[in-house]
Amino acid sequence: MKRDYLYSTPYTILQKENMYHFNSDSELLGRFCRIEKEDTVLDIGTNNGVLLHYASLHEPRAMCGIDLFPEVIETARENLAYNHLEAELQVTPLQEFEHEPFSCILCNPPFFTTQREDLKSENPYRRAARFTDTLSIHDLFLHAARLSCQTGRLSVIYPHSFMQEVLETASSNQFFLTRLQAVYDQKGGEVRRCLMEFSKEKKDTLEVMPIAWLNRLHESRSRHRHTG
Repeated sequence: MKRDYLYSTPYTILQKENMYHFNSDSELLGRFCRIEKEDTVLDIGTNNGVLLHYASLHEPRAMCGIDLFPEVIETARENLAYNHLEAELQVTPLQEFEHEPFSCILCNPPFFTTQREDLKSENPYRRAARFTDTLSIHDLFLHAARLSCQTGRLSVIYPHSFMQEVLETASSNQFFLTRLQAVYDQKGGEVRRCLMEFSKEKKDTLEVMPIAWLNRLHESRSRHRHTG
């Protein structure tokens, strides 16, 4: 099977045809996440293990990934082993997951909602990755708070249009926004995504990161395909 280069890392990732593939959101969040060597990291909805691979670049103390499907977890396990990395992996919904508290939680969450079944993919892996049936914003922050240590951090990526709801939900679960990065499609274009880091520990200032550009991300991928 084909292995795809994971941008900004030394790793390659096996992506099975019928499963959800990593995309720009995965790379943006992987680059954005701030991880320290003493951190214990949880990746919610780990899919093929992409965010765990990005996290490994910072050499955290321990990593864990959870997902809904045994086949997905097996793919993540294959990718970690191929790249000589280790992580605890579990098949479980977030709502039922029990573990010692983590200092850093990552999630590239689903955010589409619809009542029309015909708009939802029949593929269960892609449906879970895209639609909030199994993981709403409320559940994400509620259980991230439950699974975080007293100074725990949560890093997510959402469309800009969701920002108000995300901020309100974070506040109701005692998470404070500490870092923010806007993602534009191109210069003069619109904000497409917001990368956000929340902490249980309130900070005096908000760190605003330089703008990320989707068109530059795509250009760098194209260059790699032609030179790699």
